[in-house]
Amino acid sequence: MINALEASVGESGALIMPSFPSGSEYELVRKDMVFDVSKTPSEMGMITESFRKMECIRRSLHPTHSLAGWGSKSKEILNGHEKCTVSCGTASPFEKLCEQRGKILLIGVDHRVNTTLHYLENVNGAPTLSCFLFHPKVVDYDGKEIKVPTYPHLPGLPRVYQKVEPTLIENGIQRQIKIGASTLRLVEALDMARLIGGIIREDPLFLIEPWKPP
Repeated sequence: MINALEASVGESGALIMPSFPSGSEYELVRKDMVFDVSKTPSEMGMITESFRKMECIRRSLHPTHSLAGWGSKSKEILNGHEKCTVSCGTASPFEKLCEQRGKILLIGVDHRVNTTLHYLENVNGAPTLSCFLFHPKVVDYDGKEIKVPTYPHLPGLPRVYQKVEPTLIENGIQRQIKIGASTLRLVEALDMARLIGGIIREDPLFLIEPWKPP
């Protein structure tokens, strides 16, 4: 799978995969987590963990939303993530991927795990972030420990990210195909950012599940 994706992208481009620890971002930083960029495994599935451990793969220096990358453009995309006080916010790799007209490939999963939708909420006014600044630690490639100031996403805030799919398909932003038992969804990141971002600006609660009284 990884070899096929690398061949499709080519060395002149960038293949980026999530390599996050699992769990609530808020709870991770609240418990004073330490993220070692060389050793902390990706808990985003077997493909991402296998990719992380390959030679020539680099990860962004962010404790909760580190991305792993391959290809000549990956360094530009991943650099500076540790300077972002919002993991999926302005100047983050998620923004750079949209700006560079990247594509999002969801393999056997749907938009409920499309992290770029976090980015669209964060930069378009959705009330999804904690007002408390935490200082989780990252161990970089030189073994140096640095602190990464972070405003985490609020815990326990249910999303309905899957509701974007009909809109994306209707507007030609998403294509999909079934291979074996898995559905593959290919999304144009910049077009999604423009369309869904505009909807969120008009309705900041668009992707937040409405509260229902017990």
